[in-house]
Amino acid sequence: ALGENCGIKSVSLVHPSMLELKDFEQAQGPVLLLTSKDDQELNEEFAVVKAKPFGQLSYQERYNDRIHGFCGARGDFTDPEVVRDVNRVIQLTAGFFHESLK
Repeated sequence: ALGENCGIKSVSLVHPSMLELKDFEQAQGPVLLLTSKDDQELNEEFAVVKAKPFGQLSYQERYNDRIHGFCGARGDFTDPEVVRDVNRVIQLTAGFFHESLK
């Protein structure tokens, strides 16, 4: 989605799935990577993005107490801790796009 000449300038990936190393190698802009306990560990793949010229704008955070989909339909919004983390994801995403799309 963030490959060469696609028109997308940055991406936020919230509890992503089915990502491969090539996805990170092909990235042509900053990436916000927010994973849950059920998502694959992507530290090595994310390091590829961090090493790119725009890497300082990329950020990764893992939510080890949250299930895949916690920010969407699978989230338990009656749990104050889930709501807290969802609000953090929203704030991180807004701040990320504010900075990466300047």
